[in-house]
Amino acid sequence: MPITVEQDKIILSPTYDISQSYEANYQNGPSIAAFPPPRKIKRKFPFIGFTVNSLLGIPAGPLLNAKWISAYAQLGFDLPVYKTVRTIAAPSHPAPNCLFLDVKGQLGESDFIRQLTAATNPPVSLDEISITNSFGMPSRDVKTWQDDIAVAKSALSAGQILIVSVVGTPGQRDLSDDYAMCARFAAEAGADVVEINLSCPNVVSGEGSVYSDPDLSSHITKTVKQAIGHTPLIIKIGYIAHHACFKKVIEANAPYVSAISGINTLSFEVISRLGGSALPGRLKSGVCGSAIRQCAMAQAARIVELKKEGRYDFSIIGVGGIMTVDHIRQFFDLGVDAVMSATGAMWNPQLAYQYWKEMLVSS
Repeated sequence: MPITVEQDKIILSPTYDISQSYEANYQNGPSIAAFPPPRKIKRKFPFIGFTVNSLLGIPAGPLLNAKWISAYAQLGFDLPVYKTVRTIAAPSHPAPNCLFLDVKGQLGESDFIRQLTAATNPPVSLDEISITNSFGMPSRDVKTWQDDIAVAKSALSAGQILIVSVVGTPGQRDLSDDYAMCARFAAEAGADVVEINLSCPNVVSGEGSVYSDPDLSSHITKTVKQAIGHTPLIIKIGYIAHHACFKKVIEANAPYVSAISGINTLSFEVISRLGGSALPGRLKSGVCGSAIRQCAMAQAARIVELKKEGRYDFSIIGVGGIMTVDHIRQFFDLGVDAVMSATGAMWNPQLAYQYWKEMLVSS
């Protein structure tokens, strides 16, 4: 049975069953107890060339296929991102893939050298949910995911757009060419927008990640943009502590992108209470949920400032630790153009509807 937590006397069940394998969740689709009533859309918003019902979505991760896209679109998340796909089929890491973390409060840069500990019991409130996850960016073969993207696209309503996340796979061909090929396949399948994942440490070998290298990341971004033409391009980046490096990354990629999305998960060593790796064979894994919100907001604010300084015209998507409607407002107050929630939306699928109701009250 899915684990539940209680928040304001409402039982919140995760739509992704963390006790099951990735494959089981892929086949079964999300577990949603009840859908909210249809929204009455009275106001729409511009976003990278589209007109959308809201500026709230789900980042790459929870939406495994068309079943997930369809459900979350019905829940009112108008900017859904189809989970990252490749030019070759790749399996998921074995279960377990998600674990609760014993983390109180917010993680900051001074915590990056810490080991985190997996929790033995689930948190008692929504705002305390932080998890670690490790999937390895699995993907179906190209034909399977292209066919499924077409199904996902048909499930959207007016004012919703389908964003598809893609990644290059080392060893297939030149990495930038593989990114571009995958992006082109996604656009051909019907993606309204393509997002390239530059922010997973296992995308390329060697130290660091693609997103932290101004030259490599911009070369990939430029190559992808040439391949997809007029289709809008988003880049997904991780957290960069060094300001000078971060500024160079933004400067190098700005000419080619419609939007910059971040942050992705933070990478930590996660151990069990007995001291060994919490996820067998994977000492490091991504940390997401409430505990990364401070870092996510800090980086979003930096992108806003760099955008003003450089007079860039890309949009900014705030991601990381957004669990409640109040957190959504906090990100928009920073000056971002759109907001996406993954962990929050997994444990509270009513989040978009709650936000829409508050928008009606404040408008």
